Amino acid sequence: MPELPEVEQVRISLLPHIVGKTIEKVRVDLPKMILHPEPEIFARQLQGARFTGVQRRGKYLRLDLEKGCWILIHLRMTGALLALPKTAPEPPFTRMAFFLSGEENLYFTDIRTFGVAALVGEDSWRDKGYEGLGPEPLDPGLTPGYLREKARGKTAVVKAFILDQTILAGLGNIYADEALFAAGIRPTRRVNRMTRKDWEALTLAIRDVIRQGLEHHGTTFRNYQDADGNMGDNSLYLQVYHRKGRPCKRCGALLKQIKVAGRGSVYCPHCQK
Repeated sequence: MPELPEVEQVRISLLPHIVGKTIEKVRVDLPKMILHPEPEIFARQLQGARFTGVQRRGKYLRLDLEKGCWILIHLRMTGALLALPKTAPEPPFTRMAFFLSGEENLYFTDIRTFGVAALVGEDSWRDKGYEGLGPEPLDPGLTPGYLREKARGKTAVVKAFILDQTILAGLGNIYADEALFAAGIRPTRRVNRMTRKDWEALTLAIRDVIRQGLEHHGTTFRNYQDADGNMGDNSLYLQVYHRKGRPCKRCGALLKQIKVAGRGSVYCPHCQK
């Protein structure tokens, strides 16, 4: 699933393609992708709307429209937004198409069809997941004290804790594994066993791995690409994620993989205590 760095790269790459363009028509090929309103209403209300900006919060994209509403999009596991010339063939796995003024169209592609979109602002409907997001890794509000306070009275394992989007927005499996390695903390450590120094190290590590992901335009293994079809190269810099059974780059011990909160989690048994 695209995480904060990947979705931010999509946001940046989308801007020059859609801002100032008018939606002439919307075609919805997979109605289940539209959370709100009904797909026919979604398409009808967007006709004639003009894009004014693209924002991101956590793993969500927000495509702002001049009439004060916006299209909220979550790419989920394999979703992508691709801007292509009108003369080019539609990309494979297109589930939704935005036919725009100018020389390009915008396509929402999705191999596994878990991605979703909604029109927000026409009525009182709100997406609870979006509204309930916690601070992001680079927000000033993310401090060791904030995490320690959120963990008070809990016994969850630390990986599940930092994957909770109401506590920390934008972090997923890749960057959680990387941050825990950088902080020297096993993903199975209980949050009630974390010290003040642990929280300090983890907060710093979370910021560092997110900055690295942003610098390298996200992590691509299979499906992730930005609006121009470009892939990120952050996979070249990962320390543990997707490296099960390979030597730790720091100490040489073989990396192990376990299940934590239903996710495959790779860690170093020597470097992470």
